[in-house]
Amino acid sequence: MEKIKGYVQSIKYKNDENGYTIAKLETPEKEIITILGFFPILNEEVLYEFQGSYVIHPTFGKQFKVETYERIEDITEPGLIRYLSSEQFTGIGPKTAMKIVELLGVDAIDKILADPNVLSPILKPERRQLLYEQLTLDLMMQKTFIKLFEYGLSYKVSMNLYKIYGSQTVEKIEEDPFRLMYEVDGFGFLKSLELAIRLGIEKDDIRTIKAAIIYILNQTSFQHGDLYLDKKSLNEKVNKLLNIEINIDDGLTLLEKEAKIKVEKDLYFLTEIYYSEIQLAKSLLSLTNQPKRKLDIDYLELLLNQISIQKNIEYTEKQKEAIIQSIINPLTIITGGPGTGKTTLIDGLLNLYATYYKLNLKDPYISEKIGLMAPTGRASKRMKEILGLEARTIHAQLGFDFDHSFKFDKYNPLPHQLIIIDEASMIDIFLARRLFDAISEKAQVIIVGDEDQLPSVGPGNVLGDMIASNVIPVIRLKEIHRQAKDSHIISLAKSINEQKLTYEDLISSNEVILYQGEQSQIKKVILGQIEGAIKKGYDIYNDIQVLIPQYKGELGIDAMNEAIQKMVNPNVNSSVFMSYGDKKYYKGDKVIQLTNDKERQVMNGDIGYVKNIYLNQYDKLQMEISFDSKLVYYDQADLENINLAYVISIHKSQGSEYKIVFLPIIKSYLHMLKKELIYTAITRAKEYLLILGDMRLLQYASNQLSEKRKTMLKSRLTLDNEKTLFDESIEEINIDDLSPYDFMK
Repeated sequence: MEKIKGYVQSIKYKNDENGYTIAKLETPEKEIITILGFFPILNEEVLYEFQGSYVIHPTFGKQFKVETYERIEDITEPGLIRYLSSEQFTGIGPKTAMKIVELLGVDAIDKILADPNVLSPILKPERRQLLYEQLTLDLMMQKTFIKLFEYGLSYKVSMNLYKIYGSQTVEKIEEDPFRLMYEVDGFGFLKSLELAIRLGIEKDDIRTIKAAIIYILNQTSFQHGDLYLDKKSLNEKVNKLLNIEINIDDGLTLLEKEAKIKVEKDLYFLTEIYYSEIQLAKSLLSLTNQPKRKLDIDYLELLLNQISIQKNIEYTEKQKEAIIQSIINPLTIITGGPGTGKTTLIDGLLNLYATYYKLNLKDPYISEKIGLMAPTGRASKRMKEILGLEARTIHAQLGFDFDHSFKFDKYNPLPHQLIIIDEASMIDIFLARRLFDAISEKAQVIIVGDEDQLPSVGPGNVLGDMIASNVIPVIRLKEIHRQAKDSHIISLAKSINEQKLTYEDLISSNEVILYQGEQSQIKKVILGQIEGAIKKGYDIYNDIQVLIPQYKGELGIDAMNEAIQKMVNPNVNSSVFMSYGDKKYYKGDKVIQLTNDKERQVMNGDIGYVKNIYLNQYDKLQMEISFDSKLVYYDQADLENINLAYVISIHKSQGSEYKIVFLPIIKSYLHMLKKELIYTAITRAKEYLLILGDMRLLQYASNQLSEKRKTMLKSRLTLDNEKTLFDESIEEINIDDLSPYDFMK
């Protein structure tokens, strides 16, 4: 890193939330340099030494990106006057500051800190005491940051910690550096371990062991979907992580006493996951145990026949059974693959319900009585388009404000009489608990989903467990309907799902094109086919999607995104772009949101496009992204939360459909090729599906089942567990307002 010295001439931009600052620096040689970085405080005309490196901005040219800095005790009289009269010090204007400097000289600060009464000729006792306290606070902040920088912490991390702990920051870090993995975004266990070792904390220290246990349980749940580990597996994983042989019993005992983990039958859970699963089971059982509606079955069947005639639809006996049972049962699950008539069934059910209860589906307030919802924005939008009624995401229906707060909960339940939840396979244990907590016992609930798709990205196997419990009524739709029978996409999906792939399935058709080729050829074919589709009028944003299961490699998500971006976006030659790491974003790019964003109210998985990139009022580049016509704005520091979306993962595609889907299958994906993954990818295609690569791997994948997730919901829904479920002791910990990391503090 290079070093530069100078006085801060002016602050061009400062983000008060994270301290990101752009400033002009004047060196002793009178050179003006633009510096940028995360700073707690920068005082104008105070001499600083900065360490960092020069970067070239596409618009503003050469700038100095600061990594660390320190204040040098070399203050000029004009600089000291400006410092003391700044907004940091209450009630000290330029005239008073000048009097202080005239009285005490350039070492005024040292004299005041030694004895605030030196200000007696100028300031009253309360004002000099206040100035003394503010100077002490400023000095403490500077010393704290210098110490944190010595520990290798960045400005952003240091700023976050100082906001939490203030003058006790260093003390808190030295007491337990692993608190960073719980309290600072992006600061994981491995970075915390590095810091701990730097502080002399050994790997067999109880603080390290406890943090390692929590980290392993987190990885187990949030990366693999399992809700628990047995003691032997947990001990082995901790030993492997720390690369030592150690017994974790003491760590487990302490974590259990601290209510950070729960133990049941030698199975170890994160506390929030344990109680979420129990509370979900309790809510489901309570709903299921409500009495069936005492309705006139003959009248319902008569009305359904009339609806069948009006819509010119011939419902199968299975569909009729499903519709009638769904209107009678308090809770019903409808599951089936593509082409089995789930949408037709739901449409018929809505019309029958409205007719029987004399509701007008065109009433603008009908959404207050009938709640249609799905886990993602794209899934709810598709639901609305197909059914012609207002549909929203589950988060939106619950009144989620992006700050872990929900308008509707068990104390203020949803107002709907009828609730239909689509794409239920995507719902994880946390969202399911939130949802069913907020559903009134008086409501009727219909859960719709394909149990053969991938389970949720988050922890648990909610839909699968509910079905397997045999406690909730389940309608399985297996028959492919007449209008879908000729679809090669649907027949291929069915063959893979049933693990009955034949030679005939692997013959190309008008809908399904199977291209056998090497990796280098596949890339060219995909690019050529996309170019051809666009020329025929297909839209790169909504109609065309490449699905790939991994990010790295020549045919990974990142490399293919860059290749497609260069081909389809005419702005890639523009000098105006924003970058993050090795990714560049231009006007017109298709992008995906990777996290829930409270400030912008954008959800993980939302896809949009870059509408514009421009200089804001602070001469800083800003990106304007359109998500379904809602415009949101991103600064440079926010780009870590988006990615290009010409290619997305198969998991991210759940709940969406595209007219054209490209699915490469090559040997480097082998460890990820499972039946559920391929089945989910294929069922995203509406009109055309292009599978490229080694077709033998398609056969291989169709016979590889994903490992069943470790969950307890199925058993908790059985009567044997009723006593455990309704044990009031589970109310001792209120998990309503907690995030996944709150139990780790």
